[in-house]
Amino acid sequence: MAITDRVYVKNHRSLSSSMDRNMPRNVFSGAALDLLYSTDELEKVDAASRDRLLEFVADFMTCGCSDAPYCGCPERGFVEYLVDLRRGGLGPEAMIDAMEQDYNLYAYEGDVYDFLDTVVRRLEAVEEMADALGEHETREEARRIRREVVDPASGG
Repeated sequence: MAITDRVYVKNHRSLSSSMDRNMPRNVFSGAALDLLYSTDELEKVDAASRDRLLEFVADFMTCGCSDAPYCGCPERGFVEYLVDLRRGGLGPEAMIDAMEQDYNLYAYEGDVYDFLDTVVRRLEAVEEMADALGEHETREEARRIRREVVDPASGG
């Protein structure tokens, strides 16, 4: 299961009450993306929640694809956000704190650990494939990112 299937809106019940519509718990569910993409419903929620959700929309849902928000861009952008948090030196607990502070979202610590492990394994596979194909720059980029995810203090 992808990490984006395990990222939740912190106050989804109170948002549902404010909007008189069901705000799904999973922020990347189709119904949640619909609500966020048509931001009219967000006018009904408290200012702090609205601001965080609008930040989420601005950061991850403004790709311009014809099939947005179902194009995969929000999920890819969020995965990059998480990897950048880790590369910036945050551990799983601090990453969760950042998600909450930035967007009023949360995930479980075990799910973040699983996500980071998956990222490392996929980057190892990219390194091996790039090496086999003679794509040395790609191999080195994947290696650098993998090292930064494993040990952010290493700086690559």
